[in-house]
Amino acid sequence: MSQKLTLEDIRDNIVIIKVNKSFREGMGETELYDVTRGCWKRKIASVEKADYALAVAYGIVKEVYQIDEWLPAEDEVRETIPYNEALDAGRIIFKGRTADEKIGKKYLDYSVAGLFKKGEASPIKVIMKPQG
Repeated sequence: MSQKLTLEDIRDNIVIIKVNKSFREGMGETELYDVTRGCWKRKIASVEKADYALAVAYGIVKEVYQIDEWLPAEDEVRETIPYNEALDAGRIIFKGRTADEKIGKKYLDYSVAGLFKKGEASPIKVIMKPQG
């Protein structure tokens, strides 16, 4: 059973990204990165302050990425998923890399299920650390 992550545990600006539909055990690193980083129906302004993205499948953090930048989906190429104008136009994507071990340890394999309200449909949740 995974340890649960609470809002108090989060000390970084993060965006939690649910990848349930695209996730499968044993998928490659590049594939997981590609499904996590885009393409999302959000405004860049709503996510641009996030430093890290958590790839979450069925409530469990599978990977942590350091976000370098957010851009329009049409401006970035994913290795394993071709751009589909009909689906991806007007959406956003992030560019980044796997977070360093110190950050990864804080979130990897934890459950974030408790951070979502029942019936919350959006695949993306932004959590900003308290200022101060």
